[in-house]
Amino acid sequence: MPHTSRKKRTATATQKRLQVTDDDGWTHVTSTSNVRRVLRGTRTGIKEQDSDSQAQGQHPAHGISETDADGQVELVFSPAEAPGRLTLEELQTQYQGYRERWGTSETWKRLEVQLGERLTEDKGPVDAIVCVGLGSPSGFLRGGWVDRRSVSMYQLAALESIAQRVSKTSSTKINVYAQDPVFNTLDKALLSSLDITIITHPAAFTLITAQTLLFCPGAERKHLEQLLPFNPCMVFGGPLEDTESEVIQEFTGRTGSVVLVPFEVCEHAFWKTRLYFREGEGKGAVSIDV
Repeated sequence: MPHTSRKKRTATATQKRLQVTDDDGWTHVTSTSNVRRVLRGTRTGIKEQDSDSQAQGQHPAHGISETDADGQVELVFSPAEAPGRLTLEELQTQYQGYRERWGTSETWKRLEVQLGERLTEDKGPVDAIVCVGLGSPSGFLRGGWVDRRSVSMYQLAALESIAQRVSKTSSTKINVYAQDPVFNTLDKALLSSLDITIITHPAAFTLITAQTLLFCPGAERKHLEQLLPFNPCMVFGGPLEDTESEVIQEFTGRTGSVVLVPFEVCEHAFWKTRLYFREGEGKGAVSIDV
């Protein structure tokens, strides 16, 4: 006779193991139920696009990669998650610290000189500044797994200082626009307080003219291929060399560029970043610290 007093085994629910890739390329495997379900993407799904971005010295895509049953990869972009108790006043205080460190750096001092040499009346005025791919100064990306707030803060500081320098050579107000789907409410409030207008896709692609300064240190290659044909007078970003893109190579072939000296406080915020300009076509890159 079978023993009827033995407790019946309960079936153990199989936990799905999740693979989440952070901004440095590390893949985290977890089975915790606390991870948001949107983190179903694997490294396989985002490897190709991230490799393209990293090859250009850019940041990996901000979106979450999901692979459906047919193997199709889709990037889901959503506003970054800011800490729950963070206020606009606290965020502004944080930003001022980043702004001061950037403003006193040798990187900015030498970049300002280069800008001054190219922002002259005989070379035509800059009509606007368009920023694409800034990232979130306040929030975490990919469901809280990626924190690149300091990078966004320093890049925002660079954007503001460049805008102020450009304004000195213009008799009219220089409008500054910023587009990124990861902007959250706090980000938008911070940028608005700096007189930066928030725009949504695809507005940036309609605002660029031959007299626009394009600020795009975090832009993806596919977006650059759409933006650069408008032939902006200056581009802050890159590096654009060795991208295996005919569109991008055509742009670099008719422009000159200067390389920023390393920003030692946060070197990866401006890793191999350059200032491209139409003057000196065909001269290639020139080191800014020479």
